[in-house]
Amino acid sequence: MVISYKYRIYPNKATEQKLNEALDTCRWLYDRLLQEMNEAKESGIALGKLDTQNMIPSLKLVKWEAAPLRTR
Repeated sequence: MVISYKYRIYPNKATEQKLNEALDTCRWLYDRLLQEMNEAKESGIALGKLDTQNMIPSLKLVKWEAAPLRTR
């Protein structure tokens, strides 16, 4: 059984802006990876989990805001 907790936070304007920037960057990174996977699928190349994880550092170079984000 998985237990999860939800906490309500009330950030100030500066913290809220940083959170929104981090979410935008994560959204951009996800969209780019999805685009790469779709293009590979159309061309008949199967990308695995390791392949997509290896793309993340090069995508971080494209969008420098993504550099401080921790990715697995």
